[in-house]
Amino acid sequence: MSTRAGSEGLDARELSQDQWGPFFEEINRRIENDADIQASLEIVSRDIVGPAAEHLPLDSITHEDGDDEIAIGLGGRGERFPAALWHFVPAPRQVWIMERDGHLGVIAIQSEDGTRTLVHLYGEGTL
Repeated sequence: MSTRAGSEGLDARELSQDQWGPFFEEINRRIENDADIQASLEIVSRDIVGPAAEHLPLDSITHEDGDDEIAIGLGGRGERFPAALWHFVPAPRQVWIMERDGHLGVIAIQSEDGTRTLVHLYGEGTL
């Protein structure tokens, strides 16, 4: 199902759990093929609201069958960002993608405890 999200002009749709792995694999394939995708990470929970990282190269995002977490890697690419910052979303229950003008802009992940992780994507090579 696709919905229009507010005045920002974002089209949002929820991915079923069996779509998560292939969807993230496609993003990783683009990164491996030198797509320049930058990402900012934002956490929204009962205790925390705000950015965890801003405008770092997206290294990878994965969800493996049988794992009950999504791993998001930022940095770790090139001389400017040699170290990778890893963020793990435990017990993910819902994943939404939000597109603007046909390009992927935000991946929203909600965990079992209601915490939302927002991955804002920028640059060439976004889907």
